[in-house]
Amino acid sequence: MWIVDFNEPITSPPIKTMRKIIAGGMIAASVAPGVFADELSNPRPMYTPPSQPNEFLDGRVQVNFLALQNYQAIQAKESAFRPEDEVQSDGFGRLRVNLMFKFRITEHITADIDIAEEPNDFGNNGDRDFSFHQDFAGIEFDLLGLTGTQKHNNSLVLRVGNIGAAPFQFKGFQDGADNQGNALIGNGITDYATAENGIQLSYGQRYDAGLLSAYRVTGHITTSSFGEAFQADRGYNYRLQGALEFHGGFKAGLSMMKANQGEQLVFENGIASLAGVTTTNYRFGDGENYNFSASPSSERDTHVGALPGLNQTVLQANLAWQPSDQTSIILMLGRSTDDFTFADTQGNAVAGITYFGTEGVRDPAGTSFDSNQVIRADAAVDYWAVEAQRYIVADTLFLATRYAVAKNTSDLIADTDNEVTRLQIAAGYWINNRTLLKVEYVDQDEGVNSGGQIGQGFSGITSEISVRF
Repeated sequence: MWIVDFNEPITSPPIKTMRKIIAGGMIAASVAPGVFADELSNPRPMYTPPSQPNEFLDGRVQVNFLALQNYQAIQAKESAFRPEDEVQSDGFGRLRVNLMFKFRITEHITADIDIAEEPNDFGNNGDRDFSFHQDFAGIEFDLLGLTGTQKHNNSLVLRVGNIGAAPFQFKGFQDGADNQGNALIGNGITDYATAENGIQLSYGQRYDAGLLSAYRVTGHITTSSFGEAFQADRGYNYRLQGALEFHGGFKAGLSMMKANQGEQLVFENGIASLAGVTTTNYRFGDGENYNFSASPSSERDTHVGALPGLNQTVLQANLAWQPSDQTSIILMLGRSTDDFTFADTQGNAVAGITYFGTEGVRDPAGTSFDSNQVIRADAAVDYWAVEAQRYIVADTLFLATRYAVAKNTSDLIADTDNEVTRLQIAAGYWINNRTLLKVEYVDQDEGVNSGGQIGQGFSGITSEISVRF
């Protein structure tokens, strides 16, 4: 799903602006109430620089095209849940393509849609389904403009349709071909992010002087589906998020996400099946660009898979510091909990959705299973991550790293060997201000009680080249 900051313009930013989005912008950037260019009758060059959108019909329509090709040489570590992942061939992935449209309905109403061919999203049936989908769409209402309220560097925006949600702030997010706002490759092991259907209200205020430069508050309510879900006892998902920005480059934010889906469960002998149950879409996170031969391309099996995503709550603090326009540091600390824990067919708690077993019953010497059962028990993941980026050649070449730790602290899981860690080290080179090449080394370790979904983890080299027009 596509995660965006709806208070930023839809422009494709130049490198310096894009770097600030990567380092300290609000979740990745592309489509929100923004600026509109002169009418087509005014002379303009055929080449539109990336600081401007491609506009048609006197600025009422904006279009962006994105494409990405990746290459990876990654192997799962010994004792993987699926042994074939331990010896994979290196090679090229499928091309990711996004076509983004934004329509100015009136002066204060806009609509947007992202149409994407994204192999690692929407259950695209492996390599057999080459089709474009509505990846993200909605309608936005500038409420201050609609009511004629005088603005003082502030905005109040209501969005209906697909709502992008994530507990992290101030950093890039990768979704299909939309990767140039992300300093590294892929998303973090605890980036609980997705998009669902609902409504969102955002208020923002900026200041020209003083210690505080801006603040923003956002709340939303969604149903737990990107499609339609109306079955009995299906609840709602909620998010409340705030952020402060200070002159001098420091930012602080707090996010809370809450799901209410547990009433759908039907228990027999203390065990409930997840068959037919709608879980929250952010229980693992969005699709990744690390791919394994034993898994469908739409799986989220490189994230921590400890929580069923029923009555899930995520609370996360975010801190960012940009000491110069060449350097950024982001720190994230969070805890995600659920009232339910994955279990085998006999009702024994398992550390995550994937586990070793025999005929569905946990057994370290058995084959692997994906749990489709839960029991009542408190499940929890405590996590932190730090991300840093530094341009060593201004506007051209950067180095970036991310280190993340997630600890499974669920009540019924042993408090030993229960961590997932991931180290990412990347370099990025802007071939021109529309084309970005990234190369990354990644190493992930998964403890036996961690909720990791690969087994012992994985490591290797991956790369991406992307264009944005």
